[in-house]
Amino acid sequence: MKNVKLPLIIFLCVVTLVVSGCNSMIVNNTPAQIPQNGSEIYTIAMSINPDGTYSVPNSCSARIVIDGEIHKMDKNNDFEYSYDYARSSDQHKVNYYYEVDYRKKVNGNVRQKSKRSKLYSLTIINRYVVGFESNRGVPGSTITLLGRGFEKGDYVEIGDVPCETTFVSPNALSFVVPILDHNNKHHAKLVSDNGDIGLGIFHIDRVSFHTNLSSINLESGEKQVLVITINFDAPQEGIEIDTTTNIPDSVIMKDIFIPAGTRSTSVVIKGGIAGSGMLYLTAAGFEELKIPVEVISSNEGTNATIDDGIDDD
Repeated sequence: MKNVKLPLIIFLCVVTLVVSGCNSMIVNNTPAQIPQNGSEIYTIAMSINPDGTYSVPNSCSARIVIDGEIHKMDKNNDFEYSYDYARSSDQHKVNYYYEVDYRKKVNGNVRQKSKRSKLYSLTIINRYVVGFESNRGVPGSTITLLGRGFEKGDYVEIGDVPCETTFVSPNALSFVVPILDHNNKHHAKLVSDNGDIGLGIFHIDRVSFHTNLSSINLESGEKQVLVITINFDAPQEGIEIDTTTNIPDSVIMKDIFIPAGTRSTSVVIKGGIAGSGMLYLTAAGFEELKIPVEVISSNEGTNATIDDGIDDD
């Protein structure tokens, strides 16, 4: 029976210590973050838990220590105190703690006591994001981000890709939607020296190529110029277009690349061995473009030598 009682007694002791430890005399009533206001005055408030702490009425006084400076707190009633902190600089975060003096009867004698709280932090928020003008767009389109407290050097990042961002004002940034492949839903964030802010999900829709030819019809050895156009300026790294075909012996052409800052490029296509099939153009963030191709034998017959034949244009 003794073995059963001993663990129970230990358990009750532990519970008592935990509960008493949570019953703090000083209770902070100030949120960790407060939005910036025009007057730059921010009320910091606390209250005293009087349960068994002191027995001499009206014996409490309180002060607050902010970044090492001591300030007397105003007494709102017997148990509540406040201090109006006037911010005098652009400091966004301040550290503070409370000190309370009170008198307590101990064995019939009145003694002066003091209590100090733990350290707290107050962050004054002078920047926030309202949201995107639109939370989706195609690559190359310009989107506006609205908010407050933006600074030069802030930029938007979508899917871990930094966007070309323009500082419009402290309340607006504009950015160019990047070219991204795979999933069209990407996490976005505002990157800043003052701390990053998550912006949620941004939807990037695929775009299409435009060409001057809806189909390609050639004789063996004949050439045609294919012009590929997009609706926005190519990014700094340019756009590399992957070209494949199911009739590789019939289509002779060079790689396709749209240079940075341009919207179009051209490539010479030369007919090879007779055949019919498809030419496929793909690139990150673009819909695949399929162009029908037919190559017929020339008048000289099908034994003509086939080479790239592109450089002599």
